[in-house]
Amino acid sequence: MQELEAEPTEPTEPILRDVDVDITDPGSILDVLGEASRTLAEGFLSRLPLIVLGLLLLVVGLLFVKLLLRWTEHGLRRARIERSAERLVINLLRVFLVVSVLLFALNIAGVEVGAVLAGLGLAGLALAFALQNILENFVAGILILMRRPFRAGDQIETNEYAGTVDDIDLRVTRLRDFDGELVLIPNATVFTEPIINLTRLGARRTRVVVGIDYRDDHDRAREVLHDAVAAVDGVLAHPAPEVLCIELGDSSVDFELAYWTAPDMRTVRHVRDRVLRAAKSGVEAAGMTIPWPIRTLEWGRSGLELGPGSRASRPEHTER
Repeated sequence: MQELEAEPTEPTEPILRDVDVDITDPGSILDVLGEASRTLAEGFLSRLPLIVLGLLLLVVGLLFVKLLLRWTEHGLRRARIERSAERLVINLLRVFLVVSVLLFALNIAGVEVGAVLAGLGLAGLALAFALQNILENFVAGILILMRRPFRAGDQIETNEYAGTVDDIDLRVTRLRDFDGELVLIPNATVFTEPIINLTRLGARRTRVVVGIDYRDDHDRAREVLHDAVAAVDGVLAHPAPEVLCIELGDSSVDFELAYWTAPDMRTVRHVRDRVLRAAKSGVEAAGMTIPWPIRTLEWGRSGLELGPGSRASRPEHTER
């Protein structure tokens, strides 16, 4: 069996051919520069068709990316995806598609894409260490949008802040508090701390306490308070309001009025105002009293004594 001889390969022609260079001779230096320029020009002209083709593909690819992003955005809106999640998907898709089109065009033009990717990898690693906190918030923002513990428009409490979620971007959660101030909370902090969503479940319970004098009929007081709360505009019929005796206080028998309303803070505050006014009016209309703290002063043999609710053998003075 005859051995096949490998055909000799032509060596790659260097940009600068072997020339004698005398750095003290300006003419020799100009010859070297001219030779290098001719070699580069020849290489450029030989690749010019590929470069033009790469540029055309880049333009066509970017136009296609623009159309694809427009179609994707339209589809996400029809699917009623949250606005913040929609922007995240569009931005990530835009970066991926643009980079892919750019690398494809460079490859067609004759650029070594592997070297470009290696350079991008090293640059990305350096940026990851330099921008660690920003990347942490970026990942937390993605996880928040995926888990969706709240959406734009929800009212939440987190990190000692409470307000309406204005927006969720890739770095911070924008919260407009109930005083109208804009609060920017890093996504990493929001993701790791407890969150109370005040509006997600559609209804919210509020409790207020009303004290009734010990001398009044407390069963009748319970009925009066219940009727007063149930008649208030904004109090939900289901679940029904409750009136419970929760404490025998120093000066009154305390009843807790628990009722449900729409969950937004404005409704909660206004209905609470109406409930308290209705409870006071109902108790007074029924001839009962909401007492204030009472102190009984007794004058005994040993002088003036202060005692809550004790009997005196002499006339007693009562402060109300």
